[in-house]
Amino acid sequence: MESMQVPVEFEGESLDVGLSLGIAPSDRVVESLPLGFESLCRIADFCLYASKTSGRNQYTIFDSELNEQFVARRAILTELSEAMKWGEIEAWFQPKVSLETEAVFGFEALCRWNRGGTLVPPNEFIPVAEASGSIIELDLYMMREACRIVSAWNRSVGTEYSVSVNLSATHFRSGSIVESVARVLRDTGLTPGLLTLEITETVQLVNWDVVRDIFAQLRKLGCRISIDDFGSGYSSLAYLRAMQADELKIDRSLVQEIETSDEARHVLSSVIELAHSLNMRVIVEGVESEDQSDILSSLGCIYGQGFLFGRPMPAKSALARYAASVGLDIAS
Repeated sequence: MESMQVPVEFEGESLDVGLSLGIAPSDRVVESLPLGFESLCRIADFCLYASKTSGRNQYTIFDSELNEQFVARRAILTELSEAMKWGEIEAWFQPKVSLETEAVFGFEALCRWNRGGTLVPPNEFIPVAEASGSIIELDLYMMREACRIVSAWNRSVGTEYSVSVNLSATHFRSGSIVESVARVLRDTGLTPGLLTLEITETVQLVNWDVVRDIFAQLRKLGCRISIDDFGSGYSSLAYLRAMQADELKIDRSLVQEIETSDEARHVLSSVIELAHSLNMRVIVEGVESEDQSDILSSLGCIYGQGFLFGRPMPAKSALARYAASVGLDIAS
């Protein structure tokens, strides 16, 4: 581990290389899991994820405490698979609006697990799905549900609402995302230009050439590409230029202090200006007050999303609320 902390010289450049390890000793037995090569690989992968979530550049050795976590994770994954089968995973919708008029132009579809009438917090199952690779199945389930619902809305009330769905960076390693998106659009009938795929900044940890090629193929389908949660982690202005996305969603963390901090406003103004210069639509997340909305408008931001305009809600509630707000009869 120590030797990997030394920068590597490559083609005249000094590169910092990180290393995270997950170690599964063959003498450690996991409850209810037959010991074998495949099991050891699963355990090692679980330990690797633990190392990464602890701050990277660390190693994690499987022990009794991790055994309990591992068994609990397997239980969640089993339940999650059943939940998708029985329709307990629901798409909830939060509006995206014009800051000037507060008119709704689209929605973000958010994953909710309704287990027997009780909502399971997303942070209890999304990270588990991410770590196991099950996030691919979950994302595609959500995409299909969201596209199906919004396509039906648009047909029934004559709107052209758009919908955005989240995609894990894991999809960009699987090689099947373009085909999967094309199939969902074909099966649900949603106009391709009304689907936005939100990608978090972690996608830059995948090979950039691969990512850009996939972006290009998705655009050929007619979809829009959005960089989500910008400012929350791996932000880089060079990254914005390289990714060539259609939309930038600025994380709520960059909004929280704009009412009291000149520095926060300057930073936000610079990001908005750069994104517009790259022909990207900018949506600021986490807008919670009229003052924030007014400041954002003064900084040149046109679109927003947040509790000020509406919380995430089930599909029927969202359609009823926003169709009625523009005088549409949802019963027709």
